[in-house]
Amino acid sequence: MARLLPTILLACALVLGLRSLAFVTPPASPGLRGATAVDQEQTLAPSASASAALGGAVVGLVASAPAAHAAMLFDEIIPYAGATSFCIMWGIVLGFVLLRLQEAFPE
Repeated sequence: MARLLPTILLACALVLGLRSLAFVTPPASPGLRGATAVDQEQTLAPSASASAALGGAVVGLVASAPAAHAAMLFDEIIPYAGATSFCIMWGIVLGFVLLRLQEAFPE
């Protein structure tokens, strides 16, 4: 199911995107027949731009990549924690070895 989810989301985004491409503005109402093209464009533009903005937001949210930090625990945190812990423990061992050597050969 986890492998199928991105495909389903991409298909939904594609359907929503194609639906917004098929949008056709309705014919001008009788009250707008005498208006200029600029007036008509200004009255119809907010709905078209809102639809485009909503479509862009949906596609951006639905088809986004998985989080970059999802595999960070096993790829970075655990190996670095292991290496750091090993270095600290090895330093403690070497410290005790040097301490015993100092006791074995006093000046």
